Amino acid sequence: MYKRYFRKENPQCCPEETQWIEMTGKEFYQFVRSPEGQGRYFIDMDDVVLEVTEMEARSYKSEQNHRYYMQTQENDWSTLSLYAIEDESGCSGEEVVPDEMQAVEDEAILRIERRTLRIALEHLDAESYRLIDALYFGDVQRTERELAQELGISQNAVNKRKKKVLQKLKFLVVKIEKSQQ
Repeated sequence: MYKRYFRKENPQCCPEETQWIEMTGKEFYQFVRSPEGQGRYFIDMDDVVLEVTEMEARSYKSEQNHRYYMQTQENDWSTLSLYAIEDESGCSGEEVVPDEMQAVEDEAILRIERRTLRIALEHLDAESYRLIDALYFGDVQRTERELAQELGISQNAVNKRKKKVLQKLKFLVVKIEKSQQ
């Protein structure tokens, strides 16, 4: 089977309206060497050569380079199923090999800490909760200075209140953690 060559009649038109011109190999070679063919991109897909955008050409080349790289690397290693590995206790490789991408323990600890903090926040009085919410959790987090202006007090007073509430929160978190053990 012979190779077919296609170029766009107008490379500037939108993809839905593209008109294709089929060329022979000789016509294609002359076209790409001509001033009209300069700055146009083509990809060779074995039996078809097709004009594409610059971005499509770069993407195609990148995929080709990756495929070539992977083929060259396959010579140095082989794939082994985790189910083919079995230790003396009868566990498969999937059960023995740790998944380093998932930190299950860390995620579980973080979830417990968040739940504990949520419970501690619920034990705060309304004013203290609003202060912590505005400084740390609100949709628009405010600075101590902004909150002081809003409340009509000094920034130093907001800082003192914040420290007092944070100490109370710390006490509540420790108390809740001990009660859950």
